[in-house]
Amino acid sequence: MSFLDHIIQSKLDEAREAIFARLDEIVAQKLEEAKPFIVDEIFEEVEWEELDEATKKRNPNIQKMGRITKIRRRIRRNKKGRIIVQRNVRKSGIKGYRLSGNSVRKIPATVRIAKARKLKRSWKTTRRSKLRRTLMKRKMSMRRRTSMGLK
Repeated sequence: MSFLDHIIQSKLDEAREAIFARLDEIVAQKLEEAKPFIVDEIFEEVEWEELDEATKKRNPNIQKMGRITKIRRRIRRNKKGRIIVQRNVRKSGIKGYRLSGNSVRKIPATVRIAKARKLKRSWKTTRRSKLRRTLMKRKMSMRRRTSMGLK
Protein backbone atom coordinates (compact mmCIF):
# COMPACT_ATOMS: atom_id res chain seq x y z
CA MET A 1 0.00 0.00 0.00
CA SER A 2 1.32 3.45 -0.85
CA PHE A 3 1.17 6.37 1.49
CA LEU A 4 -1.63 7.94 -0.64
CA ASP A 5 -3.86 4.96 0.12
CA HIS A 6 -3.12 5.42 3.82
CA ILE A 7 -4.06 9.12 3.62
CA ILE A 8 -7.32 8.33 1.77
CA GLN A 9 -8.23 5.79 4.45
CA SER A 10 -7.27 8.43 7.09
CA LYS A 11 -4.48 6.27 8.56
CA LEU A 12 -2.10 9.19 9.01
CA ASP A 13 0.39 7.46 11.37
CA GLU A 14 0.91 4.64 8.87
CA ALA A 15 1.26 7.19 6.04
CA ARG A 16 3.91 9.06 8.00
CA GLU A 17 5.86 5.84 8.70
CA ALA A 18 5.69 4.89 5.01
CA ILE A 19 7.06 8.31 4.00
CA PHE A 20 9.89 8.11 6.53
CA ALA A 21 10.78 4.56 5.44
CA ARG A 22 10.95 5.66 1.80
CA LEU A 23 13.06 8.71 2.70
CA ASP A 24 15.49 6.46 4.61
CA GLU A 25 15.83 4.24 1.53
CA ILE A 26 16.49 7.25 -0.71
CA VAL A 27 19.11 8.70 1.67
CA ALA A 28 20.90 5.34 1.95
CA GLN A 29 20.97 5.00 -1.83
CA LYS A 30 22.31 8.56 -2.32
CA LEU A 31 24.94 7.99 0.37
CA GLU A 32 26.20 4.82 -1.31
CA GLU A 33 26.46 6.71 -4.62
CA ALA A 34 28.33 9.65 -3.02
CA LYS A 35 30.85 7.63 -0.95
CA PRO A 36 33.39 6.96 -3.76
CA PHE A 37 33.46 10.63 -4.77
CA ILE A 38 33.96 11.79 -1.17
CA VAL A 39 36.78 9.30 -0.65
CA ASP A 40 38.53 10.52 -3.81
CA GLU A 41 38.29 14.14 -2.67
CA ILE A 42 39.33 13.72 0.97
CA PHE A 43 41.92 10.95 1.06
CA GLU A 44 45.11 10.70 -0.90
CA GLU A 45 47.19 7.58 -1.29
CA VAL A 46 50.50 7.53 0.57
CA GLU A 47 53.34 5.13 -0.14
CA TRP A 48 54.57 2.86 2.65
CA GLU A 49 58.05 4.42 2.64
CA GLU A 50 56.65 7.87 3.38
CA LEU A 51 54.47 6.45 6.16
CA ASP A 52 57.43 4.64 7.75
CA GLU A 53 59.51 7.84 7.72
CA ALA A 54 56.71 9.80 9.40
CA THR A 55 56.30 7.23 12.18
CA LYS A 56 60.04 7.07 12.82
CA LYS A 57 60.24 10.82 13.41
CA ARG A 58 57.39 10.86 15.95
CA ASN A 59 58.06 9.48 19.43
CA PRO A 60 55.03 7.39 20.46
CA ASN A 61 55.91 7.90 24.12
CA ILE A 62 55.21 11.65 23.91
CA GLN A 63 51.71 12.86 23.01
CA LYS A 64 51.18 16.49 22.04
CA MET A 65 47.86 17.92 23.16
CA GLY A 66 47.86 21.53 22.03
CA ARG A 67 50.31 23.48 24.23
CA ILE A 68 50.73 20.55 26.64
CA THR A 69 52.81 17.43 26.07
CA LYS A 70 51.92 14.24 27.87
CA ILE A 71 54.84 11.90 28.52
CA ARG A 72 53.35 8.42 28.68
CA ARG A 73 56.07 6.46 30.52
CA ARG A 74 59.37 7.17 32.25
CA ILE A 75 61.61 4.95 34.30
CA ARG A 76 62.53 6.40 37.69
CA ARG A 77 63.82 5.29 41.05
CA ASN A 78 61.84 5.94 44.21
CA LYS A 79 63.30 6.87 47.63
CA LYS A 80 64.11 3.25 48.43
CA GLY A 81 65.99 2.83 45.16
CA ARG A 82 63.43 0.59 43.48
CA ILE A 83 62.85 1.00 39.76
CA ILE A 84 59.35 2.29 39.04
CA VAL A 85 57.56 3.35 35.87
CA GLN A 86 56.19 6.88 36.07
CA ARG A 87 53.10 7.26 33.88
CA ASN A 88 51.25 10.13 32.19
CA VAL A 89 53.26 13.18 33.24
CA ARG A 90 51.97 16.46 31.79
CA LYS A 91 54.49 19.18 30.84
CA SER A 92 54.43 22.42 28.92
CA GLY A 93 55.10 21.97 25.22
CA ILE A 94 56.40 25.53 24.80
CA LYS A 95 59.83 26.67 25.96
CA GLY A 96 59.66 29.47 28.53
CA TYR A 97 56.22 28.40 29.77
CA ARG A 98 55.22 26.15 32.66
CA LEU A 99 52.14 24.19 33.62
CA SER A 100 50.30 25.79 36.52
CA GLY A 101 47.14 24.02 37.58
CA ASN A 102 45.45 23.18 34.33
CA SER A 103 46.80 26.04 32.20
CA VAL A 104 50.06 27.03 30.53
CA ARG A 105 51.62 30.18 32.02
CA LYS A 106 54.68 32.18 31.00
CA ILE A 107 57.67 31.94 33.34
CA PRO A 108 58.43 35.47 34.60
CA ALA A 109 61.71 37.05 33.45
CA THR A 110 62.93 37.59 37.03
CA VAL A 111 62.51 33.88 37.83
CA ARG A 112 64.36 32.85 34.67
CA ILE A 113 67.26 35.26 35.35
CA ALA A 114 67.55 34.17 39.00
CA LYS A 115 67.60 30.51 37.98
CA ALA A 116 70.29 31.18 35.35
CA ARG A 117 72.47 32.96 37.93
CA LYS A 118 72.13 30.11 40.43
CA LEU A 119 73.00 27.54 37.77
CA LYS A 120 76.01 29.56 36.65
CA ARG A 121 77.29 29.66 40.23
CA SER A 122 76.64 25.98 40.85
CA TRP A 123 78.52 24.89 37.72
CA LYS A 124 81.72 26.34 39.19
CA THR A 125 81.58 24.10 42.26
CA THR A 126 79.42 20.99 42.29
CA ARG A 127 77.64 20.48 38.98
CA ARG A 128 80.65 19.68 36.81
CA SER A 129 81.71 16.80 39.03
CA LYS A 130 78.20 15.36 39.08
CA LEU A 131 77.75 15.58 35.30
CA ARG A 132 79.77 12.48 34.49
CA ARG A 133 77.87 10.43 37.06
CA THR A 134 74.55 11.73 35.71
CA LEU A 135 75.48 10.81 32.13
CA MET A 136 76.48 7.32 33.21
CA LYS A 137 73.16 6.85 35.04
CA ARG A 138 71.26 8.17 32.03
CA LYS A 139 72.99 5.68 29.78
CA MET A 140 72.01 2.84 32.12
CA SER A 141 68.44 4.12 32.31
CA MET A 142 68.12 4.31 28.53
CA ARG A 143 69.44 0.76 28.25
CA ARG A 144 66.87 -0.36 30.83
CA ARG A 145 64.07 1.43 28.96
CA THR A 146 64.87 -0.31 25.68
CA SER A 147 64.99 -3.68 27.43
CA MET A 148 61.53 -3.05 28.93
CA GLY A 149 60.14 -2.17 25.49
CA LEU A 150 59.86 1.60 25.99
CA LYS A 151 61.42 3.83 23.38
